[in-house]
Amino acid sequence: MPRKAKRNDFGSVKPRKTAHGVVYQARYKTPVEMIPRYPGARKEQYKTFADETEAYGWLAAEKRKIAAGVWEPPKAVAVRAAAKGVKFRDYATSWIENRRKPNGEALESSTKIKYTEKLENHLLKPFGDKTVAAIKPDDVQKWWDSYGANPPQVRSDAYTMLKSIMHTAETEPINEQGDTLIDRSPCRLRGTTVRKKHKTVTAELHEIKTVYEAMPERLALSIYLGGVMSLRIGEVLALRRGDVDLTKNVLHVAGSVKPAMKDGKQVIVRGKTKTANSDRYIDIPEALRPIFAEHLRYHTGRGKAALLFEAKKSGVMRENVFSYYWRQARATVPRLREGEMKFHDLRHTALQHLVENGATLNMVMAVAGHSDIKVAGKYQDGVTKSFSQQITGRISQQLEEVINSSASAATLETDTGNSMPASATIQGQTVNDETRALAGTLEGMALTVRIQVLKNLEAAKRSQVLSCFSPDVQVETMTQLLSEVA
Repeated sequence: MPRKAKRNDFGSVKPRKTAHGVVYQARYKTPVEMIPRYPGARKEQYKTFADETEAYGWLAAEKRKIAAGVWEPPKAVAVRAAAKGVKFRDYATSWIENRRKPNGEALESSTKIKYTEKLENHLLKPFGDKTVAAIKPDDVQKWWDSYGANPPQVRSDAYTMLKSIMHTAETEPINEQGDTLIDRSPCRLRGTTVRKKHKTVTAELHEIKTVYEAMPERLALSIYLGGVMSLRIGEVLALRRGDVDLTKNVLHVAGSVKPAMKDGKQVIVRGKTKTANSDRYIDIPEALRPIFAEHLRYHTGRGKAALLFEAKKSGVMRENVFSYYWRQARATVPRLREGEMKFHDLRHTALQHLVENGATLNMVMAVAGHSDIKVAGKYQDGVTKSFSQQITGRISQQLEEVINSSASAATLETDTGNSMPASATIQGQTVNDETRALAGTLEGMALTVRIQVLKNLEAAKRSQVLSCFSPDVQVETMTQLLSEVA
């Protein structure tokens, strides 16, 4: 029969009989002075051993830790030890699943799918089976160097994701004491050459017309939707017959196509727009009205839910399928082909044309569906309907001249010198001398510095300052602001 517990001045060791033989449970009272530091700790700490000598050795070690002031509950030690053994594969997968937007909302399923693809295609092979704590700066450097001196952008994006994962491991606590999974992130690359991101290509209206004519008839309208009305490709492919109102000449952008998982497979579905502000109504330029009417008549199903650009077999068209036709049509304009113009550049083109024709920043934000200047402007109601229609009408007139021109490649002459008065104002706003002085100071600054100062201003103040810039500076500044959030 097991003996009674042996006690000393610190703790005790008690033998216990089990189905596998006798074990020894060592226990001691949690130090009173440590309770404020570890409020959730048990009143007694204990651990079971197969050998009595080991049990006494553990008690002696715990006593020394208390005396040295480095004691912590054995449970906390075990949690940290277990955490240190977490594989990168498991941690990264959990990171994607539990990742949140800056506003606290869960990520869209489409975003999780994109993150998962980056993880599987670029990070799991070199790091998946390592523990997070075992990944060192040299491991990250070797992975990066394995792609050569100028790795493609997709791998640079993968590094950005790896850096974010490791930053979380370095900064987010894993227990009540604030311990983190790693002490310092291993993402400290040396001597890297990251390929510059794609440089936006802005098209002229006659070039947009050429690409429009080169697209298959059932997809041609998409070019004007991007290049004149500033829609994103996902928004274009999600449009339905019911979103087009030719009586009021208005287009409702109410959805976007995106990937989703169904029965373990990735599918493309029509989902919500990118943000709440992206759900918007846009005036249809009069010059495009007959083109819309023709598309609805010959290339769109009869029901309100019928997609404007339906895939031949699967309903919702995938972006990569559309991109095949886009690249072929783009190739008919050498300048756009050589600049590797993306469909998203058409959106930049449309916003640029709005700016050049005198649109206020608020109007451009409303058309583009931005929420503020950092994602672009709180005061979208500062644009009157009449002003919006005036700008749209001006662009429509230019577009109509191009559409009706006999030569698609003819150069479109535009009088940019008088397109935007230096003193243009946001409706209902008064610009004082202080604001004009600030605008004059900013005009003399480098563009990057000017942009940073404007971003830090309140939206109403920023709009007033922009209205005071000279035409060339106003166009340059607004274009850069919008390019960062398009």
